[in-house]
Amino acid sequence: MAGTIFFSSGARWTASSSVFALALEALIPMISDLETHEVVVALNEGNVGMLDVEDLSPHGRAEVLQILADRRHWESVQTMITGGQEWVDALEEPMAELSALAAVAMRKEGDGSSDSGIRLRNR
Repeated sequence: MAGTIFFSSGARWTASSSVFALALEALIPMISDLETHEVVVALNEGNVGMLDVEDLSPHGRAEVLQILADRRHWESVQTMITGGQEWVDALEEPMAELSALAAVAMRKEGDGSSDSGIRLRNR
């Protein structure tokens, strides 16, 4: 089984369900936007296996992308891993890929590439 995070740019990050769950668990305590926090908790608790950042509020989406892009989620994941350095090493590449995709998505949001979706939601 796998879990996927979809970005507004059309990109997606797919990882094993356990790696996906770790990414969500790392995000949850860092999300201050209540609506987004509740969505991510529900996805995690329900083992839904996917998160589409377009489904988040504009503020929540920006917050999640920032957390992922600046690798705060990876710092949190590392503190959750109790299996030793080999587990940390195994997760570093997929978490770095997630950060890179979030950084690209943030740039696209900043340049107006996905404005139309946001405007439609705000009307």
